[in-house]
Amino acid sequence: MVMAFDLRSVVRSDAGNYTCGRNGPTDIIPQCGQKLVVLGQPTKPTISGPSSPMFGRQVILTCSSTSNTLPADHGLTLIYTWQRDNTDISVTSPGSPYAFTVSSRGSHSYRCRTRESQGLESEWSQAYNMEPQYGPYAVTLQPSTLSYTKREGQESVPPILCSSTCRPTCTYKWFKDGTSHSDGATLILPVADRSQTGSYKCQASNTHGVDDSSGVLVDVTYHASISMLTANSVSGSVTVNESDSVTFRCELDNVGNPRSVIRLLNGTEELTMRDNSTAALYTMDSTDCRQRGNYSCIASNNVGEPVTKRVELLVKCSPRLGDSLSKQLKFAAGLGSDVTVSMSVLAYPLPTFTWSRSNRTNQNLTGFSSPVSDISVIARVHLTNLKQQDFGEYSLTVDNGVGGSVTYTVSIEPAGPPQTPTQFRDLDNATTSSVWLSWLPGFNGGRTQTFMIEYRQFATRTWTFHKSYADSDKMMVDEVTGLISGEIYIFRLQAENDYGDSNRYVFVEATTAGDPPAQPKPDAAFTYTQVVAGATVGTFLLTLLVGGTVLMVLYRKGYRIGNNSKDQVNVQAQYSHLDEESEKQQYTELKMYENTKDAAADTSSHDGVAETPSEHHLTYESIRASPYQNTGSHSQGPDHGDG
Repeated sequence: MVMAFDLRSVVRSDAGNYTCGRNGPTDIIPQCGQKLVVLGQPTKPTISGPSSPMFGRQVILTCSSTSNTLPADHGLTLIYTWQRDNTDISVTSPGSPYAFTVSSRGSHSYRCRTRESQGLESEWSQAYNMEPQYGPYAVTLQPSTLSYTKREGQESVPPILCSSTCRPTCTYKWFKDGTSHSDGATLILPVADRSQTGSYKCQASNTHGVDDSSGVLVDVTYHASISMLTANSVSGSVTVNESDSVTFRCELDNVGNPRSVIRLLNGTEELTMRDNSTAALYTMDSTDCRQRGNYSCIASNNVGEPVTKRVELLVKCSPRLGDSLSKQLKFAAGLGSDVTVSMSVLAYPLPTFTWSRSNRTNQNLTGFSSPVSDISVIARVHLTNLKQQDFGEYSLTVDNGVGGSVTYTVSIEPAGPPQTPTQFRDLDNATTSSVWLSWLPGFNGGRTQTFMIEYRQFATRTWTFHKSYADSDKMMVDEVTGLISGEIYIFRLQAENDYGDSNRYVFVEATTAGDPPAQPKPDAAFTYTQVVAGATVGTFLLTLLVGGTVLMVLYRKGYRIGNNSKDQVNVQAQYSHLDEESEKQQYTELKMYENTKDAAADTSSHDGVAETPSEHHLTYESIRASPYQNTGSHSQGPDHGDG
């Protein structure tokens, strides 16, 4: 049996359960009937969620809607869909609620809607606007400079603004070297002060956390300050005796930033230097008169001008001649002229002076003096219209109460040619092409003198000019270059000025280093084998007349001329003039020796008299006519006769 009924224009009220019966509602046929479900649109959903969601934490959003499908026991399930910022979200479960972890600090809008199976969709819910809360991050500084170097009292660090991303809004605090410095987002430092040096950090904080900025290094530079400078623990000025020891000490209040270099100086001469220290110490074991003066301590670190303190050192010392004064103590003038004798004396305290004639009793002269410095004074005496008796020696007595008086003897000499230099010698440090010579100038005769050096090889007669030198008034040294290796050379030296020359040479022999050149045998090509200018210990000069030709042969035992030994025994060679006639004089008995350093003979015979080689230099001969001899004693002036 089939039973059916037809519903048209179904309305919501038609929904329900329909049954079938035989004779009326009371006679229901089992398992005969249908449920009529009339679909309706679900209500507009509402979203619920946390009021303060946190970044990084889980959030659960619930979408709620009511079914309008009838009958109520229709058995259909509501299915939900979600959108974020109007973009569909794929969810693992179509039901509600929607759970997720907040992964963005940004604001987002969520909404949902629902529908029943094969049913109608609801409207979109109202938006759930989520603004996650989070602690500070990305703390930034403006300006972004992380290091400042400023000079104390002259510069300042610009204001530094601290900011951060955070919700709710952060508060800010500045720390210096880990200690609270100031509140607020902006760091403001006044004009640079050394106390500002350090590392600054900004700390941002809210209810959800704290975060620090990068460190800002502030370096305030300043110079050091000197607390004291003392000499022997005395500041200001200290007086010591000559040869006393003196200790200088400089101490700093601070070493400055950057750390200072401390220098102790005597004028411009640096005594000691200390780096990265608060003190400098220097000791002079034995003071000298010339060390008097202002001593300073200077601390510098390139920040502004160096700081300085000074102490004055006074050294009591007895009189002595000034360094610039000629040690010969001779002055030259002409008859009828005027002369001023000047003596530079060092002493502290400054001395008094008394002038007198050395060879005349009770004849004091009126002099005058003028200070040059705190330890130097010039003493002068002026003589006019000089007469012959005015030439000679004068005495100057100097006294300053320290160590007793001192008397110096000076002489006034007639102006004229210079005296012959002395101590002309080989310094015994020859190379293969040069030798070193030295000599002591003699009195210049009242005019600037120069010195002329000439040389010749031992076996030649030709003199070669080497060089002229200006007088230095002290021991002079010269290197003669361009010579032959292993060769013997004779050198001669003469002084000259505007009046003339010294009228006499001084000689010295020197040998270059290296092997000697081959020695040629004497032959008739030589009119003379040489004019020999010197001999050494064990050396003999013999003259042989051969066919009217004088043949002079030197036997050398191996000692040098002019520098006899390492102990500098200075026995001067004597020279006499040789001319052609003297070279041709005959000897009654002669013995010839070759010019060799290894000859075996230790004695020679001359005029029948056996001689043993002398320990002194033998005679050299001057090439120019001169009545003067190099005696090796004190220099002789041009007014002396034959020696």
